[in-house]
Amino acid sequence: MPPAASTSLTAAVAALRGLRIHDVSPTFEPGMPIWPMHDDFAIHPRRNHAEHGGATHELVMSEHTGSHVDAPFHFDPQGLRMDEVPVDALLLRPYKKYDLRSNDHQPGELVGREHLEVAEAQGGFTLENGDVAIIDFGWDRYYPGGPDAREDNWWGRNEPGLSQEACRYLAEAGVVAVASDTAACDVAEKDGEVLAGHGHVSEFLPRGILIVEGLKRLAAAPPTGLFVALPLKIKGGTGSPLRVVLLTE
Repeated sequence: MPPAASTSLTAAVAALRGLRIHDVSPTFEPGMPIWPMHDDFAIHPRRNHAEHGGATHELVMSEHTGSHVDAPFHFDPQGLRMDEVPVDALLLRPYKKYDLRSNDHQPGELVGREHLEVAEAQGGFTLENGDVAIIDFGWDRYYPGGPDAREDNWWGRNEPGLSQEACRYLAEAGVVAVASDTAACDVAEKDGEVLAGHGHVSEFLPRGILIVEGLKRLAAAPPTGLFVALPLKIKGGTGSPLRVVLLTE
């Protein structure tokens, strides 16, 4: 490696180490809430220290469990599968966070473009080509263990969504992904009934824009920073679980 390249790499590593890390993924555990159509997450012990000298577990999960990414193929038959999505699609991407917590959107309600524009002004940012747009509904307050947690899988069966105009606004800005702290990002859902899903059906996945769902603790992160996540390289996959962190100054 040439000296100049080595120096640049060292400086980049030092700069990254100086950033604050926000872990915005939930713990993958039995009983965690999920989108209703998917099977529950399970952990099966297979080996233990006493009998085998080491411990191993078998995991049983959908590709769309916990914090995860939807590949375009999830709703677009011609879209990229998970193993075809570029490895850097979600790696060190600038993010812009839309803080919609004070709006108190309810299950089934749609967020309009006007809500996004107000959040941009309040956050002091402009969405740019190559960004990850993060929608902070404050929905993790309903997640098990949250201050307003509900019964069973209420979190997975209820959520506000994005209007088609809002989805198109984000897509036309050139985002590479849209993320949220709800179970299905753009989907509006009430008591398990899907009322809208423009991002999945027409505005995001068919355009090759990834969808990231199931995030937590977004409130602690500032409006801008770096989005870091790597999906599993699943052959023909429709999605993949993610460990997502946000890096900020």
